[in-house]
Amino acid sequence: MTVVSMRQDHAPHAAPVFLWNRQLRAVIETIAASPESPPRATLIGNAGSGKSASLRHLRRMLLDRGLSAELLSSPDPALIGRTPPETVLLVDDAHLLDDEQLASLRERADDASTALIVAARPWPSPESLRGIARTLERTGSSVVLGHVSPSDLIPHLEADATAMRDACLQHILQSTGGVTWLVVEALSHHDELDCIDDDAHAELQRTLAETVLHRLDTIDPVHRSTVEALCLRSAQHVPSAEADDAVRCGHAEGLLLRSGRPVPLVLSAVRASLPARRLAELSGSITVTDAESDGQGVIALAEEIGSEAVADALVRHGDRMLDTDPARAEEAYREAILCGTVPSALAARRAAGAWARGELDDAIAIADEATPDARAVDAGLLTDVAAGVWSARAMMTQADAVYRACPPQDAVSAVLATIAAVAVGSASASPAAGDDGAPSTLSVAMMLLRRGIQASIAGDACDAVLADVVRSAEMYTSSRATGAVPELPAVIAAVIALNAGATATARTVVDDAIRGAHGGSWAAPRLLLWRAWIAVQRARPADARADLARAYELAPSMSARDDLLAHAVRVAIARRYEDASGAEEAWRHARGSVLRAEIDLFLLHPLSELISSATRAGDAARVEQHFAHALAITAGIGDPPLWIAHLRWAGIQQGILLGSPAHLTPHAKALVAASTGSRVAAVMARAGRVWTSVLGGTVDPAAVEAAAEGLASIGLKWDGARLAGHGAARTEDRKIAARLLACARELHPTEAARKASEAAAADDQGETRTSQEELLSDREIEVARLVLQGKTYAEIGEAIFISPRTAEHHIAHIRNRLGATSRSEVLAKLRQLIGEDHTVGFIRPVDSSPVGESPTPQLRVSG
Repeated sequence: MTVVSMRQDHAPHAAPVFLWNRQLRAVIETIAASPESPPRATLIGNAGSGKSASLRHLRRMLLDRGLSAELLSSPDPALIGRTPPETVLLVDDAHLLDDEQLASLRERADDASTALIVAARPWPSPESLRGIARTLERTGSSVVLGHVSPSDLIPHLEADATAMRDACLQHILQSTGGVTWLVVEALSHHDELDCIDDDAHAELQRTLAETVLHRLDTIDPVHRSTVEALCLRSAQHVPSAEADDAVRCGHAEGLLLRSGRPVPLVLSAVRASLPARRLAELSGSITVTDAESDGQGVIALAEEIGSEAVADALVRHGDRMLDTDPARAEEAYREAILCGTVPSALAARRAAGAWARGELDDAIAIADEATPDARAVDAGLLTDVAAGVWSARAMMTQADAVYRACPPQDAVSAVLATIAAVAVGSASASPAAGDDGAPSTLSVAMMLLRRGIQASIAGDACDAVLADVVRSAEMYTSSRATGAVPELPAVIAAVIALNAGATATARTVVDDAIRGAHGGSWAAPRLLLWRAWIAVQRARPADARADLARAYELAPSMSARDDLLAHAVRVAIARRYEDASGAEEAWRHARGSVLRAEIDLFLLHPLSELISSATRAGDAARVEQHFAHALAITAGIGDPPLWIAHLRWAGIQQGILLGSPAHLTPHAKALVAASTGSRVAAVMARAGRVWTSVLGGTVDPAAVEAAAEGLASIGLKWDGARLAGHGAARTEDRKIAARLLACARELHPTEAARKASEAAAADDQGETRTSQEELLSDREIEVARLVLQGKTYAEIGEAIFISPRTAEHHIAHIRNRLGATSRSEVLAKLRQLIGEDHTVGFIRPVDSSPVGESPTPQLRVSG
């Protein structure tokens, strides 16, 4: 049995008299042993550790010994200087002194003949105060207060003859961590009657918790936030410098141990008092690893606060991070499950998070294993994830089957189902779901996408189709959506633009999508691959290689869909810019990706390249089934001209490579049939006839040039150059051969020739004029030409299928790049940059665009 005094002088703020027995003994004994030496000492302790009481005790002792002593809490610097050296100056709360006061105190400390005892908290601790402490320690004693042990309490308490059970005393020391001020508070509030049948001392804990929270309310809000975070094991969300200061502050206030760990009583008080909002902010930073390795992690937190409250907070925290940081969202969801959340309730969200992280196997596994309860709650989200994963695996038929088995319940999912259905050649897409209420950016983006896709199948005007899908891509980017989709709106828009021969529009769509993080982080590699594909069509191999490399950096292990596109890009580069062995090697590497992929409507462009490469390598049989399947897909949606042209052109190229007119004929007939509704098909049909004539030995240079330039105008520069090259090889007239070779080089220069040409052009421009391509992007040059025509924002947007706001953004960027400060200056610099011959012109309509001119979506401006 241990005894403790419960007399009136043990009130909460009374002096902790047990300090004198041990902690001040060194100072007291030094003063007694060396009466001729001036008393010098430092007392360092946190709030409530007894510094002030210790100074008062020392002052009484010094006065009793006949010494002169002055106790000051905020001394006047002048008074410090006037105090005689033999007078013991006792300074309290030195950590609160200003620079002038500390400077005067430092002068006295530096004089070893003066008597000085200084008390301070361990923080804040400016360098001047630390210097004073070091000086006094060299010539006197140093005492650290703030921690009480049984050896401090028991000898003193036994003298008071008031009974206290050993269990009670041990509980007090353990819960307070031996922090002096908390020990004093606990002793003063302890009541034997409350703990007779309560070894946990619940009433004492409740009373002390209120005291702790009151002290926590008095410290700086930033430091309080860190103390709260430390109580939840999540201080890593605080910048390290702020965290260090907050830990020192918490220790100085007697709330944290010197190590930064919360005092047990503080830990429980904070955890029990945090509101749900604050709990959600902080608990999301706890990692599962911490929970498993440290018994005081998330599981202990759940036990103390209540598992349901912690689990709900973690789920809300995960929901907020799902789009921006899916990895941390997954941690929060797993922690919520540890705290008791039913796994099925989080299945859809965890599957969406796995998709966003690019972990397709995990996403489909979670979706497949979802219980009926989970499907009942989040059927739409699980369906979208499952369909998205099948599409990423290049198995769009399965994505379509998922939507047919689980019909969409909202308008957005209905459009995703339409994408999957059309991609596999089904015109019977899912009907639009009911109105979800007020339109959102995402819902409008999906509405425009559905309308654009359906119009592209129906054979509507190309400009209307492009307008819808381009705006859909822009709005999808603005919506910040990151969910699973069978195909990205920006990719669909770019593919339709390529189908229409609008290569510049396709590039702008993808550029804007990459810049705006369209679809989230998982989508970045795919967008880079499509930009690389477009760069190949624009005869820019260096750009294509750079984007291809960047895509592999972001996704070293690509999905089957992206892998097929990546190999198609590699094959296209090799076929155009490397020798025969390089092209064959690229095809050999691509064969595996072809075997793993199922072709769909949005993969017809890479398939067309792979058909030609395989045929050239003598491996046409490997792509025969894919080619037949692609033809079946386009037939399933009615062979719309916008979608069949490039596929049929690949068939013509295959027939040319095989030397088989029978193989070529059906594709040529299909292009002729589509010519009335598609300028691209008309250009291809005309080029096909010319090519057949060339192979038959008839070379009409004007016709070959017109056909080659026509192919280049719809984005087939390489094919146009090949046609001109074939014409040059088949004629015996050297002048005609030279003329056609020059045409081929102009349409598709070699990589070395392009670099030399660009360098020469830069030299010709000199310092007085910078090339428009260096200053402005392709789209900005288009906008600039329309500005010089006097077009308004709305007219520019209507002309090149962008919103007026986007047109305004382009013009602002042009002004910044030119360093212009006024409209007149912009116009003057644009005329100098682009040339006077572009200041007037007209836009040719679709039907009257002759072969060789740019397609209408890019708006050729002529003088």
